[in-house]
Amino acid sequence: MWLVPANPDEYDLERAFSHFQALDWKRSYNYENGDILFLYVSGSVKKVMYKVEVIDGLVHSNDTVYDQSFWLDTDKYSQAIEGEKTRIRLVDVADKDDLTLPRLRERGLRGNIQGSMKLTGELRDYIMSHFANDVSSVTYPDDLPDLWEGERKTITVNAYERNPIARQQCIDHYGVECQVCRINFEETYGELGRDFIHVHHITPLHKVKEGYVVDPRTDLIPVCPNCHAMLHRKENGKYLTLEGMKERLEV
Repeated sequence: MWLVPANPDEYDLERAFSHFQALDWKRSYNYENGDILFLYVSGSVKKVMYKVEVIDGLVHSNDTVYDQSFWLDTDKYSQAIEGEKTRIRLVDVADKDDLTLPRLRERGLRGNIQGSMKLTGELRDYIMSHFANDVSSVTYPDDLPDLWEGERKTITVNAYERNPIARQQCIDHYGVECQVCRINFEETYGELGRDFIHVHHITPLHKVKEGYVVDPRTDLIPVCPNCHAMLHRKENGKYLTLEGMKERLEV
């Protein structure tokens, strides 16, 4: 596990992760597939905010995942597109005072975070405790395989429902209560259910066009797994709407 600095005055990570499921990062160390990197956002933020997984330690192709519009410093962009890259995917995002620079120093961090550093001991365990294992790997209704004549049928997954940044912004707006049946898992199951909820993308996949940018407040909605599954089923060839679901529950 590594602690890696990211300068928000050079590159807009939040917008980039909202747009891409994976990014190509300048390879400053010999990261290996499966390595976990915790990205420390420097500048005026000064806190660890992103947990990412290395999915390709050394990118050999030329299809580098970079979008110049996310670069705030054009000189740094010119430098970044040169050299070796590591491909990373976003696993989880956190915005907590517990992960600020002073708190990290209390847990064993020495000096400033100016380059990638290996995480060990108490500091590693402390940072890990503030992130989920993998929010983006939560099973959603679209992921559940159908068995058809002994073969597995592949079902398309809506990436917007998995994107940790979009999910978190949606939850920050609505809370973790199901917006259909109103269940709150912490109230029902105690500590086990804290912060557990699915996020549903309201617009059907076939209506999503190229270049579409998701708005977490209007396009996503927190729902429980039961309601989520029903929203992904069709009746007479059509998906039920949120209002339609609510009316059925009232009846």
